Amino acid sequence: MKAWKISGGIVLLLYVVISVFLCVRKVDGAGVVQTPEMRNITLIIWGVFGLIILIGYLIWLAILKHSKK
Repeated sequence: MKAWKISGGIVLLLYVVISVFLCVRKVDGAGVVQTPEMRNITLIIWGVFGLIILIGYLIWLAILKHSKK
């Protein structure tokens, strides 16, 4: 359970750092200027990825709790 908390904290920290980076950058890797609309699209895609990771962590937590019984 301790490993779950530590890894969750690390993933959360990385997620927040990358989210801030996506909001602050002026030009993306392809050279496209980041307008507010493009930032919103990028953050929506990043949010969907984050939801997938969150679901994986919740499944992992359920497995951990079930195996302790």
